[in-house]
Amino acid sequence: MPKFYFNICAALLVLTPIAAQPKNNETAAAATSEQRQPFRLTLAAAEASFRERNLLLLAAKFQIDAKKALVMQAGLYANPSVFLETNIYNPRTTQFLDPTENGSQIIQVQQLFLLGGKIDKRIRVAEIDKALTENEFYNVLRALKTELRNTFFSLHFMRESIVYYDQTIEALMKTVKGAEVALSRRAITKAEYLRLKALSYFLRNERANILVDLRLKEVNLRVLMNRPDLADVEIIPEVNETALEATAIGSLTVERLLKEAEEHRPDIKAAMLQLKYETANLDLQEANAIPDLAFGPVFNRANTYIPNYWGLTAQVSVPLFDRNQGNIEAAKKAIITRKQQLLNERMKLEGELSASLIKAKEKDKIYQEFKKGHVQDFRDLMNVMVLSYQKRYISVIEFADFFETYRNSIVQLIDLKTQRTAALENINYAIGKDILFLQTPTAAMEEK
Repeated sequence: MPKFYFNICAALLVLTPIAAQPKNNETAAAATSEQRQPFRLTLAAAEASFRERNLLLLAAKFQIDAKKALVMQAGLYANPSVFLETNIYNPRTTQFLDPTENGSQIIQVQQLFLLGGKIDKRIRVAEIDKALTENEFYNVLRALKTELRNTFFSLHFMRESIVYYDQTIEALMKTVKGAEVALSRRAITKAEYLRLKALSYFLRNERANILVDLRLKEVNLRVLMNRPDLADVEIIPEVNETALEATAIGSLTVERLLKEAEEHRPDIKAAMLQLKYETANLDLQEANAIPDLAFGPVFNRANTYIPNYWGLTAQVSVPLFDRNQGNIEAAKKAIITRKQQLLNERMKLEGELSASLIKAKEKDKIYQEFKKGHVQDFRDLMNVMVLSYQKRYISVIEFADFFETYRNSIVQLIDLKTQRTAALENINYAIGKDILFLQTPTAAMEEK
């Protein structure tokens, strides 16, 4: 569509009476969206439902319970073994399975004793493995929590965009009706009228695309909270704009973030636990090189040099060829590997924290400048420009250019607010702990 006609249409939109526009966000959304029951949702309520009902978190919790069971299993002693031997046929007494004192019966019981502290070391390995699973849970929690918060705030800002389009489209439709009257009086050409209608379709299509994305955000939010009962309602996030605007990051440094991340970030803690796991596994493999002892009593009724023989048995393997040297060497190499991986994770972490902090500061700086200067200047000039146009001090093109720039500024402002919020939340994600509260501290989830 040529820019000239778009500017004319934009000018007509501005001249539409303000009283015809919706008074607030709820009225605008309700006037143009599908008739669905509104459901107000706070971030604290969304996170509470997420923690209690999210299916991926529940599955991860079951994995932790499974690892706890393996810790218990690692501490169990071996079961005793019982050996029984009896004769099938005694030719002396001509009896089958002769139960008398003339028959032969051997009974042997043995208990395996694990030497070298194997049980304690197996428990240690299992406990570290459980701790790794717990860190996997917190890592999943960290990622899903960030996705939940970004979805929540994106949904809020997209509703702001919908409200703006609702106001514009409503004013435009009234302008189209006015243009029909003007066309009937031949005050405008038919080409101008058709292009005006085309503009209305263009704006409605833009709004429809945003609405589709908004509905997808609602679906994603319901899945994260596991709330299928909200399928037929209009989710309206309740955002404390004052708390969001007051979030400051000027005092944050990479050194502080690095210290917090090494203490709280699940993947870094997992890398450290992996090193502990391989060290504990080396201790276990060295203990496995020590032979175990099987010990117990034996009874032989009639098959030894004296009847009713009682004795003791002991069994131990001689570590002549297999001294578990292959597993021990593999465990040593695994320790070296984990050390290098831990160093690499720490280097990556420092770079990630630096990048996230730079991005957040830049987004916050641009947003603050844009909000306080650029947009505010346009708002102050709006009434002056309207009055100037009405008195014909400026042309339609000059006035429309101003209005189009103002419209683009509003869209950019909403986009900057979305990007700034995501960048701030990414700092919490990067260190694995909430240090920036975009709403209130009570809305943040405690991870430990």
